[in-house]
Amino acid sequence: MRGLLSRQGDVRTMTSLTAQYFLNHRLDAEEIRRHVDALADAGFQGIFAHGRQGLLTPFMSEAWWDAVDTIVEGCRRHGIEFWIWDDDYFPSGLAGGRVVWEDPGLRSRALEFSIHRVNAAPTIEVDFGAGHLLRAFAVPCDTEGKLGQPLDVTSYCGTRRTTWSPRFRKHSAYSPQIDRIGPPHWRSSTRDNHFALMWSSPEPGECVIVAALVTNGSEAHPDILRPEAIARFLELIYEPYATRYPHDLGSLIRGAFTDEPSPGHSQFPWTPRFCEHFREDHGYDLCDHLAHLALDVDARSPVVRHHYRQTQHRLQGTHYVQQLGDWCEAHGLVASGHLTRTEWLSLVAAWWPNELRCYKPLHIPCTDPLGAASAWPDAASYHTGLKVASSAAHLFGRARAGSDCLAVVGDEAALRELKWILDYQMVLGINFFNVHGLSYSLDGPRKDEVPPSLFYQHTEWKYIGELLGHVRRTCEALTGGTHHCEIAVLYPSTSLGCQSRPEIEWRNLPDESLIHNLVEQLLSHQKDFDFIDEVTLQEHATAEGRLSTPEPYRVIILPHLRFIEEGTAACLNRFAEAGGRVVVVGHRPSAIGARLEPPEASWAQEHIEFVDQLDAHVVATLPGPEVTGKGARDVFVLRRQKDAQHVTFLFNRAEREFTGRVDRRDIWLPPRGSALLGGDDQARSPLARTEVIGDLSSGWTVQFEPNHVPLNFWLVASPGHRGEGFDLLERQADPSAGGDDPVCYECRFMLTGSVPDARIVLEDSAITGAWRLLVNDVIIEGFDRTEVFDCRNIQAAVGRALRGGTTPTLNVVTVEARGPGRGLQEMPFLYGSFTCAFRHGHASLPYLEAGEAETTLPTLHSWRTLGYPTFSGTARYSREVIVAKASDYLLDLGRVDDVAAVAVDGRKVGTLPWPPYVCALGVLTPGPRRLDVDVTNCPGNRNRASGLPAGLLGPVYLAKASV
Repeated sequence: MRGLLSRQGDVRTMTSLTAQYFLNHRLDAEEIRRHVDALADAGFQGIFAHGRQGLLTPFMSEAWWDAVDTIVEGCRRHGIEFWIWDDDYFPSGLAGGRVVWEDPGLRSRALEFSIHRVNAAPTIEVDFGAGHLLRAFAVPCDTEGKLGQPLDVTSYCGTRRTTWSPRFRKHSAYSPQIDRIGPPHWRSSTRDNHFALMWSSPEPGECVIVAALVTNGSEAHPDILRPEAIARFLELIYEPYATRYPHDLGSLIRGAFTDEPSPGHSQFPWTPRFCEHFREDHGYDLCDHLAHLALDVDARSPVVRHHYRQTQHRLQGTHYVQQLGDWCEAHGLVASGHLTRTEWLSLVAAWWPNELRCYKPLHIPCTDPLGAASAWPDAASYHTGLKVASSAAHLFGRARAGSDCLAVVGDEAALRELKWILDYQMVLGINFFNVHGLSYSLDGPRKDEVPPSLFYQHTEWKYIGELLGHVRRTCEALTGGTHHCEIAVLYPSTSLGCQSRPEIEWRNLPDESLIHNLVEQLLSHQKDFDFIDEVTLQEHATAEGRLSTPEPYRVIILPHLRFIEEGTAACLNRFAEAGGRVVVVGHRPSAIGARLEPPEASWAQEHIEFVDQLDAHVVATLPGPEVTGKGARDVFVLRRQKDAQHVTFLFNRAEREFTGRVDRRDIWLPPRGSALLGGDDQARSPLARTEVIGDLSSGWTVQFEPNHVPLNFWLVASPGHRGEGFDLLERQADPSAGGDDPVCYECRFMLTGSVPDARIVLEDSAITGAWRLLVNDVIIEGFDRTEVFDCRNIQAAVGRALRGGTTPTLNVVTVEARGPGRGLQEMPFLYGSFTCAFRHGHASLPYLEAGEAETTLPTLHSWRTLGYPTFSGTARYSREVIVAKASDYLLDLGRVDDVAAVAVDGRKVGTLPWPPYVCALGVLTPGPRRLDVDVTNCPGNRNRASGLPAGLLGPVYLAKASV
């Protein structure tokens, strides 16, 4: 491996921030160069060329490779890394469908079960679902519901058609020359050929018929249990990079990311030689015991299921993850990515059994926590998913654990929300971020595919460097050394896999919520832990009962497990006998052996502890830092040991500040804030040693950028008639869609006064077909290409066409469209010097009033009150303050929504993207001083009319640092 291992050990050269550059339109080289410059200038250390939904440049065409060349050269120019995104959109493994389209024989397969409860009769007839019949069994059932031994009835099965089409009269002779006569006759047909059973039961009573059928899986998914399918995927996706950039692999081209590969969507993935592989692994014929996968036949059923998952794990791990990791290793690339959904344990147990262990071949094991619902107790499954990735890194000696982060966080996500999410992930051990949603364009439906774009279209993009700098510094501090952790939690794959069967909701097994709740109990009591899988535990447990894992675990917790492996049970007994602590929570799991025998229920020796639940009393006995103070349950703690020094990262998930103690250190954390401490550092409020000398909550003037309002509610109109309305803000469908005849749309607003600088801003895809736009019957011409909120914007001046007066005056914007595909698809925006109010209960008739951009404020108000309810952008607050005495001053802005940039006498002194909104002004000399505070809000009010509070809300105080 060319230089990879040495780099893995050098924290200073480690990348912690890469950008998923969403290539989602018709790609232009000049635009790409500008975007790469912006990403590099913001502080991203690497760029993924990520083909995404809406990509109009054909994936892997010459035009695509020209775009990739432009990105690669831009990365070279800026000295940052290029990373390979390994598929067309996601999931990975498909090569955009090419693997299966080229060779349909490589299509994924699934083992499906058709289950029928029937009463024995002279003849039992059962029709099964679609698919090739592997085996069929009749399982007797007594009056109490207990199942007997399965009887193989496969030989009584065959194919038949049972569903008739509607009967009809046909006027055809099936040959065109005779059809001219068209003799009428009646027809019907059957088409649904399927396997069926016709069998006479030798015993009376009820029985269960179970048919195991092999079906085709997802249409485009390859069979990832077969090595040749993944070898072809590597040839189609990875090899072109090696051919095109042979001298850049492992240097400029740093790594690759694989995104959520899966074996399809089946509970039981299949491959043609599965039974052969199973016999090699376990020594018996799976086909004879297929009924155990579908039903709890007897005590051997969980054993068969576990053995099935072990074989599935070996095939997928070897043929997908290991093969991919080996390719990257051979080409000097960092292999990164995530598999299914690390936080969805029940699903993972079926699609990637023992997923934690599957991450061993990857250099950066990752996870993908979607959405803005992070850190809360009700979202505790994300605790689990993040811990899977960071635990894999710790167990397998990897310096980094990654997150495919910030997906679908919403247009309402300000930088402070993004920081809160990333802080949460870092305190759970993530130190490599693959940032989602940096979109080439928002044009059309693309704006709803992410959403939002966190790139230049985000109103707070100009401050993104503040966020990236914080994340990079924190990641570097938390990379290297050792994770200070003494608790291991046994990864629950075996237990969940043994319970997964078709007749229950296998994607959401009841034990899963208990496991997530246990994780919440541990973390909210500052009991940091790693998951450990059973294979790794068995590998690292010595005969003397010690663990040779990288972390010195003193406690192993079994979290509501019903089954473990026999080898694991032996390791736990040895560990407990040697002085380690084993705590079994909830169920007393049974131990499954390598043979087809019932699991052992009484394996635990006297040193093993059993508790019904992990309550506060039990948690208090576990090792971990001591945190006291109101709100302590909302503080998470990560500790690392680096160069003989402790590094501690604290995260407060609460909406209120935390004041308390952590290991006898005084700690203050802002609401939803964090602190990175070294050694015996303390975290104090920035106002802890200050003296308030003036209230500055009044006397400000505020100057806004041009206001804007969405033209979202439209009426389909015709001469003399106003038809049905539809709201583009709500993505309502156009009532006139589907034709190519001329159509007319009208949008209304009221205006008082004159707005000469008014303009209409559109996207390329806003109006389709042949169209023209009119304002008050004046045709608007001269639309120019521009960038207002996206690179696909066009705009035109409309001030001359507006009607205004001393009272609200009706203005009508009309769009006329005709021809194929014609219609109004996206809402235009009206920009200009005006204020806005929505006087009715529905945002369909805005009232605009002409006004100056600058306003004097007797008191601080939200922008909505000032007439900017759908404004997203920046406003400058200014005022004079008289400094009486030279000293070191601070400015406390109180509440800000969302980012504040502060300047004194034109000199920038600080940017405040998140609480506390306290800025050090430095030493000010006596006399008048001008304060300027630029406040910027997130895109939610512009893009979604979210109604979020915005502005400088205070109270604002000037404070003096005291000795």
